[in-house]
Amino acid sequence: MSGGCSVLWCALLLTLVSTERCGDGHCKCSRARKTATCTSKKRTLNYFPVLPTYVKQLRYNDNYLPRLSRGRLVNLTKIPLEQLSLDDDGIIRVDRDAFMDLKHLIKLQISRNSILNVSVVADTLQQVSRSIEKLVLVHNKWASIPPNMFDGLQGSNISLIDLSFNNLISFNGTQLFKRIPRVKSLFLDQNPISQNGLEFTNMKELFKLSLQNTYLPVVPGFCDEFGRSSLPRLRSLYLDHTSIKSVSEKDFSCLPYLWKLSLSFTDLNAVHNNTFARLPVLKILILQNLVRLRRLDYLALNSSSLDKFQFGSSNFKFDNKGRYNNDLFKFASNITDLELFNNEISDGTTLKTLVWHLVRLKILNLQGCGLNYLQRGTFDRMPDLRKIILKGNNLNGWDPAMFSKLSNLRKLYLSGNNIAVVNRSSLDFINKTSLRLIDLSNNPFSCSCQQLWFRDWLKATKDLEVPSYPQRYVCRSPPEWDKTRLASFNYTQEDCREKNPWILIGSLLGSTVFLCTLAVVIVYRHLPTIRNVIYLLRLRRKGYVKLVNSSEYDFDCYIVSCEIDEEWVFNTLSPTLEEEHFYRLCVPSRDFDLGANIADQIEEKMQDSKKIIVVMSNDFAQDEWCQFQLEKAQERIRLQGTEVAVLIMLRDIDNKHMTSTIKDLLHKSSYATWVKGKIVTQLFWDIVLAAIEKPFGNPPIAV
Repeated sequence: MSGGCSVLWCALLLTLVSTERCGDGHCKCSRARKTATCTSKKRTLNYFPVLPTYVKQLRYNDNYLPRLSRGRLVNLTKIPLEQLSLDDDGIIRVDRDAFMDLKHLIKLQISRNSILNVSVVADTLQQVSRSIEKLVLVHNKWASIPPNMFDGLQGSNISLIDLSFNNLISFNGTQLFKRIPRVKSLFLDQNPISQNGLEFTNMKELFKLSLQNTYLPVVPGFCDEFGRSSLPRLRSLYLDHTSIKSVSEKDFSCLPYLWKLSLSFTDLNAVHNNTFARLPVLKILILQNLVRLRRLDYLALNSSSLDKFQFGSSNFKFDNKGRYNNDLFKFASNITDLELFNNEISDGTTLKTLVWHLVRLKILNLQGCGLNYLQRGTFDRMPDLRKIILKGNNLNGWDPAMFSKLSNLRKLYLSGNNIAVVNRSSLDFINKTSLRLIDLSNNPFSCSCQQLWFRDWLKATKDLEVPSYPQRYVCRSPPEWDKTRLASFNYTQEDCREKNPWILIGSLLGSTVFLCTLAVVIVYRHLPTIRNVIYLLRLRRKGYVKLVNSSEYDFDCYIVSCEIDEEWVFNTLSPTLEEEHFYRLCVPSRDFDLGANIADQIEEKMQDSKKIIVVMSNDFAQDEWCQFQLEKAQERIRLQGTEVAVLIMLRDIDNKHMTSTIKDLLHKSSYATWVKGKIVTQLFWDIVLAAIEKPFGNPPIAV
């Protein structure tokens, strides 16, 4: 039954990722996704070809269409087109009635057409279909928007407008939204807009506003001249990557329905008293990466409605009591999800005092805070706590009663600490909780007699998930057991009693002879596997090292593979890395933004990924897009070293298909070879996982 399901699943997945040539051979179409992508080399495509009737989304990118007219779009009227993206097509002129006959159009995107005059687009919108809901006008280098820009959309279903990545220095909602007051989402990201260039009147229905990467020095004014809210229904506000240095109560007093607020990557140096107190329904507050923050006032987090607070990677020194008050969370005691990762909380007493009032907490993330110990009773007042993340600290252990009162605890992460020995009393709490997962990987375990109980417990545990066991449960002491898996530590209770040393020496010599003989046989018969073993040992020769600044990336790994190899990516690579090891992968065919330029997407997503996984084969070597991505990867390698790339040889590449770029990469870097078989496959995954975790700055030596 399971085999049949697997076959059906594979067939469905293959259907979803498969494409066919269409549109006079200029386009790629997907029946499953109902999409078509038409892109030409050297901009040779200058018309809209006939497309299959199932197509509802068209990406028309990197072509040459200096003029758009009603007649030129006639072939698009033969399909139920709902989304049209015109990206970097050299558009200069658009006739007023160009889009008139696209009756089903829901989303229109015109981007990267910098020669196109904004007034031409404004005139065209006069006769666009009333069914339009989303209008995306990005990367067009427009410095201003005509007052009548959206007047033609009056009476339409327009709900989203995106004007990001232009050169706008102002935005006057009073004029622009006069005819379309029901717009719910507005994006003005990546524009040089300053404080004096914003006006939000006539935007009463706006739910979401994004002003990221603008020149705002302070929070914009959301009150009108009479003190009333200009955006009374606003639910989400994004002010990330701005120059805002301080926030106070008056800044958000006119946003009564604000539900989510993000001020990450700003220049905030202080959060003053009651800043969020007048936001009665605020649920999510995101203050990530505030590296200039020096002060949190006593009532800075005064918010009885706050449910989730993200305050990671700000390097805030909680050990310095002069920067905040011990009762910081006293007035935000309803928080259930708290992220404090990558701040400084080395003292366990400081942590206990800091979270004392959070009695409703369900999720607590303290990764990379430099914690040296946990004070007894830290979590006793949190009966609903379900997930605790303590990765990458300096903990040597914990009090046996530390987690005993957490009856709802389900997941506990303690990887990457300084834990050498785990005894029976350390894990007695498991039977008193609802624990389903415990992660103790990447600790410097001691292969000693004190460790026998834990070794046997790991082998016998069936009902509890133990991630990365046995491959990342490795001994670091004593020296004779260094880099040995804990599962391979073969001492028995009898061995731990005093014995004749000559018997031990004889046993060791016999084992050595046997292992040497076995090694010769393995080398002779399994050379590819031996190469994998050598690669793995070199990757691990420094043991566990915590990667720094991982929060700077949206993805852990960017996947470079050809279309033919995507079946292996989706059926094997992705489930193992994403579902079993919780890595965030960027797979271009799955994660690229709809309608965006492919080349730009490759560069953007690759930069947003910590590592680059390259899946190589003959088909890969012949694929032009793969070679383009490989060149981009080479740029990252030149900047950050060979550790940035994780190379996988899915199938050997013939000499006739071996490009100079691939040959140069293989000469400088080692690669993992995909081999089927229970043990050798596990070895393969060990290599891939170790390569992903390996920090930058210590390149592996090519085998």
